[in-house]
Amino acid sequence: MSTLLRTVEAFPRGRTTDELYALLDVDFSAARREQILAELIALQKQGIVTLGRDNKWRAVSRTVAAAGRRETGAGPGAGADPGAMLQAVPAGFSRQADRETAGSEDGADTAQINPVALLRYYRAALQSDPRGALTQADDRHGTAYQLICGAGDPFPEDGETGIIRITLDHLPDSFREALSRREANDRALAIGWPISIGRKSGAPAIRPVGLIAATWERSGEQLVIRIAADDVMVNPDWIRAAATGTAWTAGALRDIFAGQGGAGLSRDDFLLRLREAAAKSIRGKITGRRFATSLDPADGGIFDAMGLFLPTESSFTAGAVRDLDQIATWAPEKIARTALGPLLGLKHDGEIPADPPVNVGPLNHEQIRAVANAAAHPLSVVTGPPGTGKSQAIVAMAATTLLRGGSVMVASKNHQALDAVEHRLSEIAPDVPFMVRTLGPAREIDQGLTDVVAQLVNDPGGAPVLHDPALADQLADLAGRRLQALDTVEARRALNLQLADLIETLDLRADDPAPEPVTPPEAPGLWARLLRWLWPGRFGPAGAAGDPPPSGRAAIEAKIRALRAELAQLAPPPDPVELTQQIEPMAKTVMRQTLGARAALTEDHRIDLSNRHDDLALHGGGAMSRDLAQTVLDHRPLWLASVLGTPRRIPLYEGLFDLVIFDEASQCDIASALPLLARAKRAVIVGDDRQLAFISQIGLSQDRNLMAANGLPDSGTGRFSQGRKSLFDLARSTPGVPAVMLRDQYRSAEGIVDYINEFFYGGKLRVAADLGALKLPKGRKPGLAWTHVPSPGRATSTAQNVNLAEVAAIRREVQDLLENQGYAGTVGVIAPFRPQVHALTQALRQALPENCWANAELRVGTVDGFQGQERDLILFSPTVHDGAAPSAVTFLVREWCRRPVRSPPR
Repeated sequence: MSTLLRTVEAFPRGRTTDELYALLDVDFSAARREQILAELIALQKQGIVTLGRDNKWRAVSRTVAAAGRRETGAGPGAGADPGAMLQAVPAGFSRQADRETAGSEDGADTAQINPVALLRYYRAALQSDPRGALTQADDRHGTAYQLICGAGDPFPEDGETGIIRITLDHLPDSFREALSRREANDRALAIGWPISIGRKSGAPAIRPVGLIAATWERSGEQLVIRIAADDVMVNPDWIRAAATGTAWTAGALRDIFAGQGGAGLSRDDFLLRLREAAAKSIRGKITGRRFATSLDPADGGIFDAMGLFLPTESSFTAGAVRDLDQIATWAPEKIARTALGPLLGLKHDGEIPADPPVNVGPLNHEQIRAVANAAAHPLSVVTGPPGTGKSQAIVAMAATTLLRGGSVMVASKNHQALDAVEHRLSEIAPDVPFMVRTLGPAREIDQGLTDVVAQLVNDPGGAPVLHDPALADQLADLAGRRLQALDTVEARRALNLQLADLIETLDLRADDPAPEPVTPPEAPGLWARLLRWLWPGRFGPAGAAGDPPPSGRAAIEAKIRALRAELAQLAPPPDPVELTQQIEPMAKTVMRQTLGARAALTEDHRIDLSNRHDDLALHGGGAMSRDLAQTVLDHRPLWLASVLGTPRRIPLYEGLFDLVIFDEASQCDIASALPLLARAKRAVIVGDDRQLAFISQIGLSQDRNLMAANGLPDSGTGRFSQGRKSLFDLARSTPGVPAVMLRDQYRSAEGIVDYINEFFYGGKLRVAADLGALKLPKGRKPGLAWTHVPSPGRATSTAQNVNLAEVAAIRREVQDLLENQGYAGTVGVIAPFRPQVHALTQALRQALPENCWANAELRVGTVDGFQGQERDLILFSPTVHDGAAPSAVTFLVREWCRRPVRSPPR
């Protein structure tokens, strides 16, 4: 069937010739327009299509009923008149408490859980979220989507499930048939709310503004729809349409509706942001609790209407679902050669080069150990709060792999996180095109491996890059010596820790009248506790070897002598700090040479790529071979990718990349990350479970049902839960996976580090910032400062999540800093709610000239939206009203005095 005929059949109410030109994107090609018209005439002669009196082409087999008629047995929404109102069917809305929980975390060992069952479970979890880019035509109503109406609240609170019940007889036959075709394999659908009506190619276009994931089932004579989470995601198609012809850019609108870690927003938060972004387009009152009974396709705007939208191939998770289907067919030996194997309980069976770590910037001991783990293990974990150098460690991991001819993918669900990493990675070789960003909405970047093949073919190239193998060998020798030195340092620490324990035991019992037998104290001594505090988790009470402590005085003394002899055999290592300082400039030079040589193409390479690109153009991107993909990665070895966007842009071959690094992994779900792990030989999971957390998009009841449906046991599966655990959580709980916590805080003042240390990190952090370089306002000390501002009173419906007293206080403070004091640092202002952010932005725009904004790099944003940003001073507006909190304190200004400081290695 031709594309033209499929397009005509997709619109039963017909489309004009010009509308078909627009739909097929041939408006600017006279030859293609003539070809389309000739094909239409040929189809008409064959009786396949017909041209009506309204000059619209229709497929004969899909011609709609005459005016005023309904489908047999159709309900209130089955009207078929061209241009008729879209009638909603009545529905009942309610919520019920969840009574089930996900699987227990205790019990079965990972090795006893079937990896294929896990893959099927994660595939089903992804498929349960059908949301994506969605635009529908008015004449698809009752077939591909159906409006519903009524009063009630289907948006669940925590621990609840939203329920929508619809009498099956009220649904059009065509919609019920569409459900039946999906019933065996796909019980997911998207709920659209509110509904926007606009135009596309001159015809009415129905676009949900927000999309909610739901599942459905038949129960007697009813269709029962369940909503597991109050999680509304904006429709990308609406973003693009709303940005056309307005002052908004698509990127700015996308930022407004961006949820934490790629998740959606609650109904109320979504509605607040919609009123901010599209107030002029809203028709009537939108509450999300009373839904319209009908819509007129000719009436533009945004309406408080709700619809059921059947899944399409444009869903966010469609690519990952297809990948998991394919991975589930792989032999266990094939999966075991990838970074996915350890997470599924398979023993890794791939090659690990274990290259010594290099650095192109300063690194401390823990960062170097994290980079070494990345090179020597199929899966490793790095954790630490902001300012501890996670990004610097990521750069070093990438550089170590790239230096040895490998390829690296850095992935995240957070585009802001990728922006920050991209800036640092680009500094490895600033003038060399070795890096590819697959998706960047702010810069309208959208490219995959096929696009990069075309770029390589058209790359004019440059002068040959000189490469010095001797210098590379010298760098490798230095890196190897440093790693050996760090191993020796750690071994000496372990021995000293054991000695400290044993010597203190003898000192405490020196006056014991009956020294035999001696039982060592249960609690470690002072020196032992000090060493363990300095290097937590490195050594146990019995030392590195885990030997049981000796029980008598003679045995203790003998053990002390043995440890001292062992310590004497360990020669003092070279200074790792000095070696790190030598490696940095050498690594920068070698990396520029290595990447320059890899990025350059010879003429023979270009001709070969050109021929293979022609094959791709003829047969499509699905024809890309592994050999061609590997050739592209040889020349463009570093990729920054969106987690969910990768399956559509990079073909699925096991171990295609040497290393994949997940940044902000505590915000990433498990299922969508698995296809990326399968594409890599090794993986590093970077995150911090004390920061903004993973937000589940499926409820506990649904999670448990999906596990049971895919044959997973009732116990031992809790840590695999898609609904409860992040990728970081799963990696951290996987046996045998090495983890490093970065503990030196290079960014914040001592008072701030002390605060987060006490309440979140158990005293494990160390202040490493150059306190003398902090930029302080006049008369202020570094750290936290608190200011009380009286609340204006209780929140009202017209001033919800806005505190004007706090706005005024922030405005006065910032104005005094920048205009009166001439403060030379950078400034940020944050608040938890977008309406407060909007009010703060307006007040500061009115109060400050543009040069103040530019000089101070002034930025106002929500707490989650500010993630990844740095400022010398931050003011926080909690937006608290009287009665909203038990404390009498209603305002806090938190001044976060900080600056990025590159400290020498420790």
